[in-house]
Amino acid sequence: MDEARFAALIRRHLPFYRALAEGARAPATAAQRRFVAAARGEVEPETEHERAFARWREGVARADRALATEPMRTRPDKESRSEARLRLKRR
Repeated sequence: MDEARFAALIRRHLPFYRALAEGARAPATAAQRRFVAAARGEVEPETEHERAFARWREGVARADRALATEPMRTRPDKESRSEARLRLKRR
């Protein structure tokens, strides 16, 4: 599946995909039941909708892992910012 098709499917159907996968919407057709099974990992994704959703989930998981391993950046407190301003003004 090319990038444009993937992006179009996700842009158009992501809320529906998520509702099915998360159980907020009951599957009404055999294709939707198959989609839910693919989303749960019970079967391999075969349709372009199943593959698009699996690919989107992989991207989300990859971003979550990257954020989890990134060190927390602390924001300087107000006092240290004012000290930094004073140092800049003195020069």
